[in-house]
Order: sequence, then structure tokens, then C-alpha cells
Amino acid sequence: MKIFLTASALALTLVAGCLVAATTEEYRWTVKAPSKVPMDGKLHFTAEARSMSGTPVMEVPFVWKVDWVGVHGIRHQGSSYNEERIQVKGGPGTAVLRILAFDPAHRLVEVARATFEVTPSHLPAD
Repeated sequence: MKIFLTASALALTLVAGCLVAATTEEYRWTVKAPSKVPMDGKLHFTAEARSMSGTPVMEVPFVWKVDWVGVHGIRHQGSSYNEERIQVKGGPGTAVLRILAFDPAHRLVEVARATFEVTPSHLPAD
């Protein structure tokens, strides 16, 4: 019965266009992201999900957002072990990438994070 209810909730979420993400009690998460990204570049990263026994699990859905310097990020959807990318926003300084999943109360909570520096773009030499 629990599997049926979970599958039904997932199907309704997909039809409604809402966010889809794994639950916090199913996976452990890590993020592979660069330590620096230029202002005129793109952030490329990969979120990795592992079962509680430590086995890598591909294609696990999650939600992510980046809080840029001076720009509050919006939520995006991704899946584990697939490279995600986004154009850099805001100004130079420290930005925070957050990976989110649903807790047992169905609230989105942070399960992993990476901080990185947004560096000024290089000016062309004269």
C-alpha cells in the first residue's frame, strides 16, 4: 500500500508540474563542483546519490538552486550523476549551490551544498 501511495503521489506531482525529488531517508548526497567560476562563464556540477549501503544510484531526482552574490536563485530539477549547468549570475564573491530533497514531512530540505567563488571576468588585453 505504501508503494502505491508513493507512486500515486509521484504521478500527481509530475502531472501538476511540481518539483520532484527523492526523499532524505533513501540516499546520501555529495556535490562535485569547481571552486571558482568566472562571471562570464557557466557553473557545471554533478550531484551524486548513494544508497545507505554506499552504492552509487543513477538518475535519482533532486532539486537544486544557487544563491549568487546579489541574486537569489530559483529552484531547478536535476538527476544524480548527470551534469547540470547554469549561466553565472550576480557579482563576484562567494556563491552557494544547494541540493534539496524531501524530508519525511514532505518539506524540501538541503542534503548537500557546495560553495564556490565567482571571479571577475578577464578584460581583453590592449
